[in-house]
Amino acid sequence: MTDLNAKKYGVISLGCDKNRVDAEKLLAIIKSRGCEICDDLSEANVVVVNTCAFLNSARKEAIETVLDCAEYKDGNLEKIVVTGCLPQKFIGDTFDALTEADVFLGVNDYDKFFDALEQSYSYGRVNFVGKGDISSRTERVVTTPCHYAYLKIADGCNNRCTYCLIPKIRGEYVSYPMEQLLKEAEKLGDVAELILVAQDVTRYGTDLYGKKFLVTFLKKLTTLVNINSVRLLYCYPEAIDDELISEIRDNPKIIKYIDIPFQHSEDRLLKMMNRRGSREQYLELVARLRREVEGIAIRSTFIAGFPTETEQDVEGLCDFLNKAKLTNCGFFAYSREPDTPAYKIKGQIAYAEKNRRVKKLYAVQRQVSRGLLQGFEGKKVRVLCDGIDYDKQCFVGRAYFQAPDIDGKVYFRSAEAAQGNYYDVIVSHCDDYDMYGHTEDYDL
Repeated sequence: MTDLNAKKYGVISLGCDKNRVDAEKLLAIIKSRGCEICDDLSEANVVVVNTCAFLNSARKEAIETVLDCAEYKDGNLEKIVVTGCLPQKFIGDTFDALTEADVFLGVNDYDKFFDALEQSYSYGRVNFVGKGDISSRTERVVTTPCHYAYLKIADGCNNRCTYCLIPKIRGEYVSYPMEQLLKEAEKLGDVAELILVAQDVTRYGTDLYGKKFLVTFLKKLTTLVNINSVRLLYCYPEAIDDELISEIRDNPKIIKYIDIPFQHSEDRLLKMMNRRGSREQYLELVARLRREVEGIAIRSTFIAGFPTETEQDVEGLCDFLNKAKLTNCGFFAYSREPDTPAYKIKGQIAYAEKNRRVKKLYAVQRQVSRGLLQGFEGKKVRVLCDGIDYDKQCFVGRAYFQAPDIDGKVYFRSAEAAQGNYYDVIVSHCDDYDMYGHTEDYDL
């Protein structure tokens, strides 16, 4: 029998923050055996590639990462383990084709990691997709900076957007029990910012408790003394109700920020996407949030180049952006994914044209974002320090309207600053997405 405890392990996680949480649970499983985890792949005996398969570009990145890792097999590397979304959905294609990989595990199979690895050492390549159950684990090795972390509160999705593969990969919407999540959050230690994620955060609890339970969970979560603030990502517009808005407004631990993936603004395309809202409803939701929650930051994502989208539709979306004046936005070219209803829609748009539309939308939003940021010039902004930017030779952090990795940053100079602490930064100037300034104690 192979001594797996004597092996050195490396883990690469690709894709979204929800994938990151899965990888952190796998790291905890590896660490619980007393195994060594190393950052240098050249030293690793076993490398895990935790994959995303949401888009064709993500699948390509996953395969290329495995092939890059395979080059280390000339040295210390003995086994490559591929986990997550790619094998979960495409094991029939990848097992025979991706011979560089030795072990395949799906999205819930991390608890079978050592069983699968042992079989691989004994018998060769193995497929363990669908043989495990990781959902109840609360132990994690956090890979984010020590002052913030993600908490995945559910998996899967029932929304059935016509462009999306997630239900085919992750299955039906499954909420994790509230007691389990509270225990997991407590184990994270002192967290300046806890970021809630799921494919649809707003529907938390509907499958377990027969009704939306997010607000109840937030009330309990924010009583934990180690959780200093909570940020909400991925809130579907039609599920944002008065109860949730009131909780965001009245609970001092909830950051006045909400991520709402609108995906488009034009009614015809929203219907084709199987989105349940309308342009008018979206604009009213934005207005209602701003009426009820002073200074709330609203982030969204949009798809450009969905089949049959016209130039008039693009202009309509540009007009929506100018009217809504969202704080932050991401824009993505539609990806034609097999096994989705939208794949079969006639009127597919050329790749170059989709990218042109993405650039056009970003140009509109840049003007909106710059205008919003300019309103902070000369004022103090509360900033959570994320560390030092060595290229810019200054500290870097985020204001409440900036989530990690997806929004802008605040670069500032100060006599001293510590990661995870808050500082009042006087904003001197800004660009399209970032702000620059200094603390009062900094000698200009």
